[in-house]
Amino acid sequence: MFCSVIDLDSLAQAASCLDPLPTSVTRLATMLGGEVPDLAEVVDVVQYDQALTATLLRAANSSWSAARSEITTVKDAVVRLGATTVFSLALGVSVKGRVGGAIPEYGLSEGDLWNHSVAAALAAELIIARSPKRPRSDAVTGALLHDVGKLVMSRFLSTDLLELIGRSIDEGGHNRIQSEAEILGVDHAELGGLILQCWGLPDTLVRAVSYHHTPDIALDPVAYVVHLSDVVAKTIGAGGDDNPDLDSFAHAMAELELTADDLDHVCETASARLDEVLARYA
Repeated sequence: MFCSVIDLDSLAQAASCLDPLPTSVTRLATMLGGEVPDLAEVVDVVQYDQALTATLLRAANSSWSAARSEITTVKDAVVRLGATTVFSLALGVSVKGRVGGAIPEYGLSEGDLWNHSVAAALAAELIIARSPKRPRSDAVTGALLHDVGKLVMSRFLSTDLLELIGRSIDEGGHNRIQSEAEILGVDHAELGGLILQCWGLPDTLVRAVSYHHTPDIALDPVAYVVHLSDVVAKTIGAGGDDNPDLDSFAHAMAELELTADDLDHVCETASARLDEVLARYA
């Protein structure tokens, strides 16, 4: 049995010191906390953000959105895509630069974490549409951000700590998340939840990210969607450095009332559409 060998206060401080999200993103997150977002207010937030405007117009005119005629205004793009998709795209624009680099401590080359995150968000969209439970649409946001904790955790993973984690996996039969918790006293999922909390995002997303490897603790459909989205992204070859817990996977499938055929459909569709979705942020 290993004991914690990392300064948890320093880890928490590093998480809280990540650059805050842009004002446009936090304002959109606040709006989505209400019953029905006011699209006029959403338009007001977006139209003064040039990068976000370009991304929305590109998405609104993509084959994915099935627009019948060319969309050239922010208002039409917001109406076509809906407030939740607008928020996910806004978040992606602000997050892309943060997660695009290599994280060798997790075996991730440049662009791997971004590709994995986008693949998971795409998978979440498909799972939500496929599940009879119709989980909350903000699960897409949770899927996009589920591994953000790795950005901070990697700064603290020395060669010695990586060796300890490797021994825990090889000799102790643990997966990566279990080994991190045992050796470091915290895992990257919990750390990701802390980051979302520092960014002022809703508690539902904080829980979903914190427990995306152990959704049975959260007992929330959003957490189950994020968990399965992570699995799908890995299944289609879009990054990922650990294997899913089979019990958690099976329970998530059951909770969302998904069949093996449903999962096959999600994997096939996500694989076919991934390049197109990545192009939204190009």
